Amino acid sequence: MDAPISVFIIAAVIFLVIVGLLWRYWQSVAEVSASDESFSRRIARLNERQSNRIDDDHLRNITDDDEAWRIMVDRRRQSDRLPTYSNTTRRARERQRRREK
Repeated sequence: MDAPISVFIIAAVIFLVIVGLLWRYWQSVAEVSASDESFSRRIARLNERQSNRIDDDHLRNITDDDEAWRIMVDRRRQSDRLPTYSNTTRRARERQRRREK
């Protein structure tokens, strides 16, 4: 009866040692220094400013009909220059252009 208790105690100690080692490893991985945290915050603020800058420019500049038409035509030309993944869509666009002419 003494052997099963000693085996259980040894297994429990080994289990606790493994859990302790895993805990220490996780703490070292998850720990973030103050300088890393401040750097991450600066990068997040920079990204936020960059993402909002384009929208602010568009809101400030009121476009007239001619400018809106030019933008639409430029975007259409740009989409024509983009490569397509299949020739079927390119052929369909070419057929439609021929019909429009």
